[in-house]
Amino acid sequence: MIQVVNLKKSFGSLEVLKGININIKKGEKVVVIGASGSGKSTFLRCLNCMEDPTSGNIFFGGVDIADMKVDINIHRQKMGMVFQHFNLFNNKTVIQNIMLAPIYVEKKRMRKLKMKNPNGEVIKTTKQIKEEAYKKAMELLERIGLQEKADAYPSQLSGGQKQRVAIVRALAMNPDVILFDEPTSALDPEMVGEVLELMKELAESGMTMVVVTHEMGFAREVADRVIFVDEGVIAEEAPPEEFFGNPKSPRLKEFLSKVL
Repeated sequence: MIQVVNLKKSFGSLEVLKGININIKKGEKVVVIGASGSGKSTFLRCLNCMEDPTSGNIFFGGVDIADMKVDINIHRQKMGMVFQHFNLFNNKTVIQNIMLAPIYVEKKRMRKLKMKNPNGEVIKTTKQIKEEAYKKAMELLERIGLQEKADAYPSQLSGGQKQRVAIVRALAMNPDVILFDEPTSALDPEMVGEVLELMKELAESGMTMVVVTHEMGFAREVADRVIFVDEGVIAEEAPPEEFFGNPKSPRLKEFLSKVL
């Protein structure tokens, strides 16, 4: 599904990614770990085109989305992103946060259809688009047990509730893959469990996931493959049993001795 070839990213004279190569298959759960400043989040932000790579290729569905000529928004619709600090719109209710992107994308699609073929396919009205988005959003909120919070604002939610809403907001776009950038690191310890539980459910449903996290228990339990990023390169990768049970590089051994 995703093929990354010699991905490099520099900020001025600082080279953060020094040549990342990885293939991620459909349905695979890849957990990325490493010390702060090793390039994990930059790698994720390059995957979602939030940062432009300095060089290299990112093939998603066969298209090189690192190519500046490609309309990245089309591909970004199929690649959900969940952030460390939720990134919910504070002036919109929970249900409005979830409905926002699906309504925008569907309206845009209807405009294109109308322009291409004015007398062809039946065009949905704005009312129909909103009704469909509302129904889907309520179904997602019911799935995480937060339907009673539909009309609440983010400021009225706990950190764990905000992050679960952020996850279903990503799901509302029917993505092929979801990227998680340290989704639990901004949460109080007692709220971490509820977010990890939802992520485990997603993993079991077959969602392709790339997760940057410090939660080693999650990596052991859920990952198909664990990647150790060190100083801008993938220093080691293996299935969790081998990764944690028999680390090869001295740097990974040192890292695991500190976090386990």
